[in-house]
Amino acid sequence: MNKKSEIIKEGLLVTVGGFVILIVAFLLYFITFMLIQKMVNQNNSYNFVAPLRVGYGIIWIVFCFIIYRSRIGEWLKASVLTGSLTTFMATVGVQLFEYPIIVALFMVLAVVISLFLLRKMKKAWFHYYAIAISIIASLYYLWPIT
Repeated sequence: MNKKSEIIKEGLLVTVGGFVILIVAFLLYFITFMLIQKMVNQNNSYNFVAPLRVGYGIIWIVFCFIIYRSRIGEWLKASVLTGSLTTFMATVGVQLFEYPIIVALFMVLAVVISLFLLRKMKKAWFHYYAIAISIIASLYYLWPIT
């Protein structure tokens, strides 16, 4: 393949893969929420929601670190980065919706750390593209909050 078609292929793989990972991430959160609500939340207090949200976002970030240390395809790593970073920013954003400036600072910090780590690991362009997709998805998801 020539260079141009390889770039298009990688971009499409990361876009579609990231979208699929986002669907899986949010579907897993919904299923987890519903299971905990049915099993634990008998008095409808919803005290479990805050730890679940933040914990779920952190679990996805840890999962992303594990994936980046594995030997799977680079486009799949970038797709997981899209899902993980978006999930983390969305869960923190929803949890801290009353403080939009803090949400924005968390998002900027998460993006800056991600960019730094990608630069340090000398990753290809589509990893940075994954961060761009994540920013757009997070802003779209959190738009009513910020």
